[in-house]
Amino acid sequence: MTEELRIRLLGGARRVGKSAVLVSSRNLNVLLDYGVDISGEEPEFPLHVRPREVSMAVLSHAHLDHSGALPLLYVSARPKLYATSLTMALADVLINDFLKLSKYYAPYEAAELRIMKECVEPVRPSSVVEEGEVALRFHEAGHIPGSVMVELEIAGYNILYTGDFNTVDTCLLRGASLEPFKRADIVIMEATYAEYDHPRREDVEKRFIDDLREVLDSGGTVLVPAFAVGRSQEILCVLAKYGLEYPVYVDGMARRVNMILLDGRDGLRDPRLFQRACSMARNVNGWRDRRKATREPSVIVSPAAMLKGGASVYYMKALLDDPRNAVFFVSYLIRDTPARKLIETGVFDHETLKKRVKARVEWYDFSSHCGRSELVKALEALNPDARLILVHTEEEVGAKFSEWISRNLGIEVLFPREGEELEFH
Repeated sequence: MTEELRIRLLGGARRVGKSAVLVSSRNLNVLLDYGVDISGEEPEFPLHVRPREVSMAVLSHAHLDHSGALPLLYVSARPKLYATSLTMALADVLINDFLKLSKYYAPYEAAELRIMKECVEPVRPSSVVEEGEVALRFHEAGHIPGSVMVELEIAGYNILYTGDFNTVDTCLLRGASLEPFKRADIVIMEATYAEYDHPRREDVEKRFIDDLREVLDSGGTVLVPAFAVGRSQEILCVLAKYGLEYPVYVDGMARRVNMILLDGRDGLRDPRLFQRACSMARNVNGWRDRRKATREPSVIVSPAAMLKGGASVYYMKALLDDPRNAVFFVSYLIRDTPARKLIETGVFDHETLKKRVKARVEWYDFSSHCGRSELVKALEALNPDARLILVHTEEEVGAKFSEWISRNLGIEVLFPREGEELEFH
């Protein structure tokens, strides 16, 4: 017999960023992710939840838009937190960096992060956890190392929370399985790219490598601004897979992430390829290495992906005046960031410099999210009575996709606003 179930969107509703979902039944409250949006001048946090009322929390993956607000729970409580060991190691790096950069804007300190880590119950893909009236099952999500989708059995319902997921194999990770979709009564699914199909991964890789060689053979240097977690490692694996003959430099936080992943290679699709990729890459250790990298035909993989800060800003300034050089973007470019403005206008507009770029500028779709076709295929695996809650997508995109799903697949779709609570009986 089913009981009343409530699902409240604390963040990630009709927008991309600061994901947070509260699943409740009776006096039981399970928090799925609790992220922060750092795209603006100041960080933006999800709606408040009383820490003492959280029975347990689950972290799907390490990215700050899913993990960055979790230490707030540990200001006044100590709920259990379920996550993979790899996710926690990566989240520790990202949240510590967030604390350094956000200064006065973060409503918690390193002490809360330390308590949070003490409350972690490590899980693995295929782990099953029974905690009172809740059962949790974890599955590989294919998004970044350590990422998981989670199935919750609560109040007689089987709920699948995808977090961010990708069903396509990449050099770094295996794609997510659709098996959990077949069992679900309710699916809380991200739809970031609901209007867009990604090109075939092999085609993207080949175009990227061909363009790299064209620039390098002409004596140029290529900057690849990339996310420190996931995308930098994917690019290094692509370079190793195709046996690029030129020097490859790695800078910024990506170096530390590489070390973490070398210790936790079980979660990778091809651990040997990743080890080879790290062996062929040269870690940048100081300004002498940075200057050397910009003075020879080489590939420089460096955060920050949006060119807002980090070592990539130094390289950008050093390379932008020479038409032999190139800047190859490989990550999603958030609106109003220097990277997005550069793609749209050809001008590098940073707080310390505004200048037209003579170097070649390109963008490559190395997304770690499902595209529209993959999302539709996942929905086709659902049973006819399953209900769908769309999250983590822009309002206009989600509204169109919801209408299409209802009309063509006959699935009941809910597209709630932030703060809205859905009730199931």
